[in-house]
Amino acid sequence: MDNKGSVIIVDDEEMLLDTLKSGLSSKGYYCEVASTVKSALELINKTSFEIMITDVVLPDGHGFELAKKAMRLNPGMKVILMTGYSEDFSYDEAMEAGASDFIKKPFSLKELFARIKHIRMQEEFLKSQEELKKKVIELEEFYNMAVGRELRMKELKNEIERLREELQKYKK
Repeated sequence: MDNKGSVIIVDDEEMLLDTLKSGLSSKGYYCEVASTVKSALELINKTSFEIMITDVVLPDGHGFELAKKAMRLNPGMKVILMTGYSEDFSYDEAMEAGASDFIKKPFSLKELFARIKHIRMQEEFLKSQEELKKKVIELEEFYNMAVGRELRMKELKNEIERLREELQKYKK
């Protein structure tokens, strides 16, 4: 199966790690797992991951802080924060930490795949938007150059006409 991208999953529940890794791997993702902030950061230092799925509550730290540190190490990485303590943590907090999404446990693999697809679609949209902006700038520069050239040609034509008239004065 084609590699769809790389994912690091961070959680201290081994059964959840196995389930998510198995499910994502079956869909063509390259997966690594970590159970602590420290081991996650060590993996992120070695490998550039497209997506990090991390629990908010970890044995040696907080998922919000892990997200911030991980994105400093790998600025292009998208983060999905997950928690079983939905009343203690909000979507707003997750977004402020730089996460792309926030999912509440328990969730199905189908829901996780939909969220990953949504994140990737957003990324493609942003890339397309940037490419369009660049194209618009290129076309504006070309247009300005063409208009400038046309104006210079008109000025040159006027100068030629003026010189002809002056030349005609001397011929008389």
